[in-house]
Amino acid sequence: MNTSSPATGLSAEADAMRALRALLEREQASLSAGDADGCAALLDEKARLVAAMAEHASRRHRQLFEAGFPADERGMQAWLAGAPAAVCTGWEALMAVTRDAHELNRINGLLLGQLAARNRRALEALGAANAGPALYGPAGQTDYSVLQTVRAAG
Repeated sequence: MNTSSPATGLSAEADAMRALRALLEREQASLSAGDADGCAALLDEKARLVAAMAEHASRRHRQLFEAGFPADERGMQAWLAGAPAAVCTGWEALMAVTRDAHELNRINGLLLGQLAARNRRALEALGAANAGPALYGPAGQTDYSVLQTVRAAG
């Protein structure tokens, strides 16, 4: 049985979460500026950081299980009840950064939705300006009235 403590990786997990929070702040700046390319440039790093966070959490859950606690948040809280104060402080710091990152991600999702809506409206405006006459009606049948209007105008 592995005797490593769930506290072993908390510092590295907090560092990874701080890096993710910083990336989300950069993403937010790009989104606020309407810079879709800037956001796209962050995707690989974001995926790498999220994968690292998942690995840290998985390792911590495994260590909790090996220590006889449930491998989840409830188990971490139970384990922390007997942990030194410094470990509890480190956990609280990690949770604070995690809450910050979660809120940044939520806001970024809203900003991304606004950017997508703005781009969709622009594309619709371009499509309406460049659209030729409709050749099919709502039932999928040829709309001859449109064709007659086009011929009369020509």
